[in-house]
Amino acid sequence: MKMLFSLCAIGLLTVAVARGGAPEPQPQMAPEERSENPFAKGAWEFQDVSGAYFFFDTTQNNRPAIDYALNSARVGLMLYDPQGPGVLRGNVELLGEIFAGGIFDGPGDVLAGSTLIFRYNFVQPRARFIPYLQIGAGGVYTNIGEEESRGLISLPVEFNLQANIGARYMLNERWSLVVEAAYRHVSNAEIELPNFGLDNVGGNVGFGFSF
Repeated sequence: MKMLFSLCAIGLLTVAVARGGAPEPQPQMAPEERSENPFAKGAWEFQDVSGAYFFFDTTQNNRPAIDYALNSARVGLMLYDPQGPGVLRGNVELLGEIFAGGIFDGPGDVLAGSTLIFRYNFVQPRARFIPYLQIGAGGVYTNIGEEESRGLISLPVEFNLQANIGARYMLNERWSLVVEAAYRHVSNAEIELPNFGLDNVGGNVGFGFSF
């Protein structure tokens, strides 16, 4: 697995191990306090982010660069209340994402798909700056051809993997600004050869709304 994806996966695993198994009992929040906490168990979040992704050739064979821009819409659910020791205090959020965008450099015109994402939010009491790590996997459609991409893409529908390091800045209890650095990989898991795949790095900016 690629470096950024691996680092995010290791980071999420490290957090889970450091938290030490079953969650510790937490003080119960009053209903009105829970409703005002965007990271409480059962809270929902909507995010809309846009960004650009730039190709790097891991095959070292001078294949064509394929750079693209995406808009992503996400809906997330907080799975439990923030908990844990020190700087690792936080919670896991499950998100569904749909994305679409155009290719601005290289063969093909479009990428579109969906992703299931697991995110760990590092939540300190009353903090406005909330970092997070996330990993995700899903499917993607593209009209990039096998011949014109020299084997980077072989099928119109392939898999996408992503790993992100990001942060929210809470403007108030509901609205937030979102900034991410991201890695995306597109390939077909050897269903069809050649299968060199796309590796792109980039970032996103956007907003979030909790409800």
